[in-house]
Amino acid sequence: MRKQENVTSIQALQLWKSIPQQTRDKLVRNVFCGSCGDAVEIVDYSIRQEKRALLLTGKCRSCSGPVARIVSND
Repeated sequence: MRKQENVTSIQALQLWKSIPQQTRDKLVRNVFCGSCGDAVEIVDYSIRQEKRALLLTGKCRSCSGPVARIVSND
């Protein structure tokens, strides 16, 4: 993740960083893109904390279309 205005809160970043790096890498590389119809890598993403999950929103590496991934806190 590039250091930009991509994280909306310190708490969201702390939760994201509490996930092991290897797992975070897998999550980032396994996001469904409706335009491509396949699992892709999310780029230029932001992290938001929702009620019981983290929400990653960004762009598809292949087509630059919008993609999102929910990561539950369980």
